[in-house]
Amino acid sequence: MHKHVLPPLLLLAEVLAALPAAQAQDTSAIDQVTIVGSRARNRTVFDSAVPIDRFGAREVENALSSGEVGAALQALAPSINFPRIESSGASDSVRGVQLRGLAPDQVLVLINGKRRHASAVLDTESSFAGTVPVDVNAIPPGAIDHIEILRDGAGAQYGSDAVAGVINIVLKQQRTGGSASVSYGANHTDFKPTNEKKTDGQTKIVNADYGVPLGDAGFLRFGAESRSRNPTQRAGFSDAGWTSWNSTPADLALDHKVVFKSGDSQSHNNYAFYNALLPLSEGVDAYSFATLNKRQSDGSAYFRYPGDPSNVLALYPNGYRPVTHGNQSDVSVVAGLRIASGAWNWDLSARHGGNIFHYDLSNSANASLGAQSPTSFHLATFDYRQDALNADLTRELNFGGVPVNLAVGAEYSRETYTSSPGDAASYAAGPVTDAPPGAQAGPGLRPQDAFDGSRHLSSVYADVESDLSKQLLVGAAVRYSDYSDFGSASTGKLSARYKFTDNFLLRGSVSNSFRAPALVQTGFRFSTLNFNSDGSGLQTASLLPASDPLARAFGAQALKPEKSTNLSLGLAWKLARNTSFTLDGYRIKIKDRITRTSDLQSDAATAYLASIGRNDIQSVAYLANLLDTTTSGLDAVLNHDLPLAGGKLNLSAALNLNHTGIDAVHQSSAALAKIDPTLTVLTDTSLFRIRNASPKNKLVLGADWQAAQWSLLARATRFGPLKDFSYDEDAEVIDGVHAQRFGAVWTLDVEAQYKLTKQLTASIGADNLLDRYPQRVRETNNATYGGALPYNFINPIGVNGAYFYGRIRYTF
Repeated sequence: MHKHVLPPLLLLAEVLAALPAAQAQDTSAIDQVTIVGSRARNRTVFDSAVPIDRFGAREVENALSSGEVGAALQALAPSINFPRIESSGASDSVRGVQLRGLAPDQVLVLINGKRRHASAVLDTESSFAGTVPVDVNAIPPGAIDHIEILRDGAGAQYGSDAVAGVINIVLKQQRTGGSASVSYGANHTDFKPTNEKKTDGQTKIVNADYGVPLGDAGFLRFGAESRSRNPTQRAGFSDAGWTSWNSTPADLALDHKVVFKSGDSQSHNNYAFYNALLPLSEGVDAYSFATLNKRQSDGSAYFRYPGDPSNVLALYPNGYRPVTHGNQSDVSVVAGLRIASGAWNWDLSARHGGNIFHYDLSNSANASLGAQSPTSFHLATFDYRQDALNADLTRELNFGGVPVNLAVGAEYSRETYTSSPGDAASYAAGPVTDAPPGAQAGPGLRPQDAFDGSRHLSSVYADVESDLSKQLLVGAAVRYSDYSDFGSASTGKLSARYKFTDNFLLRGSVSNSFRAPALVQTGFRFSTLNFNSDGSGLQTASLLPASDPLARAFGAQALKPEKSTNLSLGLAWKLARNTSFTLDGYRIKIKDRITRTSDLQSDAATAYLASIGRNDIQSVAYLANLLDTTTSGLDAVLNHDLPLAGGKLNLSAALNLNHTGIDAVHQSSAALAKIDPTLTVLTDTSLFRIRNASPKNKLVLGADWQAAQWSLLARATRFGPLKDFSYDEDAEVIDGVHAQRFGAVWTLDVEAQYKLTKQLTASIGADNLLDRYPQRVRETNNATYGGALPYNFINPIGVNGAYFYGRIRYTF
């Protein structure tokens, strides 16, 4: 076993050994019924053949202190990370979560057990560039009742994307009463790179929800929420002589100033939701739920010095930093009927999901247009929509006294994706020929590059599960899917659980999944500013679809589906009625993994682009099936309840160990060799990020005490050590690239609640109470881009420091 694995395991063992015996308290999360993982009714977390986490309303509310669902998932589950990407185009506005170290689009997100649509924008520059995540932050935080996480491959049960597992978010469904809350918080931190005490990131959250009974058993729960967050600034002082292009006197006058931007963006969110159930007759229920999110967010781009060729002195005599704007509309509506007809239970549903992303820009210029350039631009609009029909049937059978739960179903879905061009000035090549064309922090999407595509999917599945004996549970699932653009595939899953006693069991599963390229991956294109190969400057890189003629000239081939196999083996043990422990190992092998190529850049590549009239870009990238990978890991979860000081104390420890290895790299490209034989499709630097983009281990220790009036919660999280490449040529060489090792970092979250009255509760708390940051980036040889970027965004702890908040909640 690797040395870095031992400290977390030893710590977990110490916690286990220190737990005292106690009598049983309330039903723990491990005994509660879940929706995911099994279609059998009344299947609990403990009885399941696969590992499932269930986080209740109190845990979710505390983790949502900043109002971000992605951040809450990271705080709750050690197997989930939520990197805070910055200065990365649309990724400033849309961030995805990782499960078990895999890419954000390799985890399936459900709402009330129904598939959630993906975003309209593709991640262009993060550690998992080329993926299309579900925007979990578009889900109304105040609508969430509880969250279930299935940590196992489930493609045969739920379809594409369920490679690493499934996140199911269950909405509130209380029939009566309501609640309203107001929250205010801010980051307050000692920012050492500039020796400042900073207070920023001010966040205001107001929400309310209410329940109305419908008949004897139905309900309508609805609510709304508004969240406004100011930006944070964590850039350092800049070395103007190094970061500017020409080092003019005006440039050098900005030396040792904070002119770049690092940190969270400004955002404004408005949410609404409803969740309804209406009994129509005996055995027939109608249901519907919907979520809505309107978001305006700002992103950061790199500073342009006064003497840079990308500046127009008549517009910006002191230089400028462009500001990107994401204006997003996200809607999801589901409606259906549940019918109990004889032995069969029917669930017939229709759903619509849509995400529209308007990408704009201000405080910028198209330098090739000179002083006539606008300073604000519309860059592009991306529109993704998904409509689906589902039929799911379940029944219980009996074969010779052996109960069998049978589920069968079918789905038909249609997806559309369109991209619309930006303003003419956003991509124009003007009369100033020695200046780069197009808007800075763009350029915008050209009309000839717009995309309008659609596809449809049909699938059928069957799922059986049976308690063959009191001890042995077995399950099997098969699914056949047919895509109009990528053909058909069959997937399957076998699972089993054996109870040696009522309190100890072994469980395991083996499955395979088929993940077709997302429709957005087949049509998305955009250009962004990024570092060149040695980090000495910036250049415009164009990300193209694999079908684009220019991408084909650089070696692109038609995308293929990803195929994966998932193997898991684990145990669950109730050491006492109030103490539980689970341990699960897993291995996930993925073939033909879709990845963004490196920026294909060189003097020869730039000359080729210029020869075909593409002076607006200096490098090309595209998506390709470049990798075969194996991800292996271990999850351990320990829970213990005991009475304390007139209340109940829950202690928990959860650990994830994770490692991704690269089995094969599909590099060959005769077409690229014609442009520059020295170029490779995927550089060692890109491969390094894929191997090391997530901490190898993560440990979450929790203590939650609840009494009649008071409750206290503390959660300590250790993000394990990680590595990232460095532009410092004196840095250590790891896996063929100069890289820096970043040490493990702890963060502590605390919250105290007090019931002022039966209906009014006040809470105060802090995330990252001790104001911890990742290890600093090496300052030698300008690895920090001239001091501007002192911290690496790859560490999930983020770079914002401590966040303090207060909340008042009123129930009625």
